[in-house]
Amino acid sequence: MPAVLLRVLLVAVTAAGAMAVVPVPLWRGIAITAAVIGAVVPRSLAGWIGGAVVGLGMLFADPTPAHTAIAVLAVHAIHVLASLTWTVPAWSWISVRALWPTARRFIAIQVVAQALAFGIGALTTREEGAGIAWAALAGAVVLVVAVGSGLYALRRADAAAPAVPSASAGRSGADVGGPA
Repeated sequence: MPAVLLRVLLVAVTAAGAMAVVPVPLWRGIAITAAVIGAVVPRSLAGWIGGAVVGLGMLFADPTPAHTAIAVLAVHAIHVLASLTWTVPAWSWISVRALWPTARRFIAIQVVAQALAFGIGALTTREEGAGIAWAALAGAVVLVVAVGSGLYALRRADAAAPAVPSASAGRSGADVGGPA
């Protein structure tokens, strides 16, 4: 298939997401304009700006499970398509089979993300006094644990790295251990 189809899909998915989720016409226009710019000039990062506008447009809409599900799907699809447009030249051809690993990862992430979005939406209702504030606290705790675990793993990896001996005094120090 022609790779330019990825760019067309970026604009179409952003437009569909903006029309379905964003209630303010000005922000819809900004999202679609950013997607068009991102499709024409992928290095401008405008495709991701369009996705951000779709995600942030949820702030202006009533929180419903359908809007949340559409926003999670659309923003993730925009991110994947913007990444593909960045790496695949517009006038090249791409094998549909080459996109299968990306599609599998997309589906796997959507299964988890949609379940989390639905679960958090079901646990937080407007009648409760706490609302979604507990989810922000839980997310902060998870973030701190993840960063701490990552730093611990990096420290262990650095400690286990063997020391590289320095060149002896009579040598120039340019020996990198390769063939001469």
